[in-house]
Amino acid sequence: MSLIPGGRVRDRFVWPKFLAATAILAVLSPCGLAQTRRRADSVIVVRGVTVIPMASQVVLPDQNVVVRNATIQRVGPERDTSIPPGATIIDGHGKYLLPGLADMHVHLPAAKDPPGTAESELMLFLANGVTTVRNMAGLPEHLVLRDRVAKGELAGPKIITAGPVLSGETAKTPAAGEQAVREQKRLGYDLIKVLPGLSLPTYDAIAQTAREVGIPFAGHVPADVGVLHAIEMGQQTIEHLDGYIELRLDYTPLTEEKLHTFVQRTVDAGVWNVPTMGVMEANLGLVNIDQLKARPELEHLPNSWVQESIAIRMRDKAPKALGVTMERDRMRLLKALNTARARIMFGTDPPELFTIPGFSIYREMQLMAEAGMSNYEILRSATEAVGEYTGKLCGVIQSGASADLILVEGNPLADLSNLRRLSGVMVLGRWHSASELQRHLAAIHERAGNYRVRASK
Repeated sequence: MSLIPGGRVRDRFVWPKFLAATAILAVLSPCGLAQTRRRADSVIVVRGVTVIPMASQVVLPDQNVVVRNATIQRVGPERDTSIPPGATIIDGHGKYLLPGLADMHVHLPAAKDPPGTAESELMLFLANGVTTVRNMAGLPEHLVLRDRVAKGELAGPKIITAGPVLSGETAKTPAAGEQAVREQKRLGYDLIKVLPGLSLPTYDAIAQTAREVGIPFAGHVPADVGVLHAIEMGQQTIEHLDGYIELRLDYTPLTEEKLHTFVQRTVDAGVWNVPTMGVMEANLGLVNIDQLKARPELEHLPNSWVQESIAIRMRDKAPKALGVTMERDRMRLLKALNTARARIMFGTDPPELFTIPGFSIYREMQLMAEAGMSNYEILRSATEAVGEYTGKLCGVIQSGASADLILVEGNPLADLSNLRRLSGVMVLGRWHSASELQRHLAAIHERAGNYRVRASK
């Protein structure tokens, strides 16, 4: 691991590609989290909108969606669905309403980061239609951040957070691993995050203790563990397709027979995969460094963070051919998992290696489409699938579901780029208009010390 400025922990992608190629490569509440702050009853109606409910691949035109506080109260045809007196009305005619998106692998700022960093990162997510995030390297301040958002004190997506990461450095023995799991459960973290470097006995102790105390565990697949054992032990999610490609330690081709075995074991166990294709594309050296540095969205991040990503890429001298081979196999694996109806959740890993919170969703979706996933399947991985993962009624538009919604000016089932045409976002019963979100984005963009594309030329 390495630390980037401000104390943020990088837990991956600091190793050369050849090392990754050989060795490294419960019910959660926040998706349906009720606000704890008492406030006056509020009703918002999105009127005359085309609804994409995401519970199935249907489109419902001319609907009224009635939201009371943070819950969808009713969905019905505009002509038959009355508007409660005093309701705030959002005109949805000619627009499309779908559940808010979830990014299920992110890294939130630490307390040591400059003041306002956390608020800015949360707003970057929200301004791109992300209404739920899963923080994969937790700290005590993230519990506070999670609760502030839930109470309505801070605008941002709902937060699911892992605890401090467990690795070969932080959990050196089975006893240490067991103790860490019990402590993180006591403190109120939502899941345990495992990293490379754990010994097999320590990993098993973590898995057994997590099962005993009732907290999920997720993350990487340590080399001493292997993906098949991780699946057997009940690891809830595997990040970055970690461990699958590394099974080819004999350097033989990834045959269809091998692929089928890996995929079927995954499907049978009900394990989730969070592929994070975009960040791995950058990590494997498949995008020219000048193209990466020229991404305009980077201007929403501190220059020090971007320079760290540049330094990591510049240090990597591994042959590009190896990255091409690994990416090819990753795309084949994702396609096979999707074809077999394995559980896939959307995640992008921002702000690691040129992935910008919120903005990173668009490249991720493009790569998932290139792997053979349909627009509906991609959207489902960021909406309805999250409800399945959490066991909560969210990620869908129906009566009783969490009212985390995005309104766009085109049908994303026809063209995912329509997600960029955002008219507004609703999270925790609060409506954020496009104009409000753009004002926040402009303010974040102009922060002193941010990266500037022109400075790299």
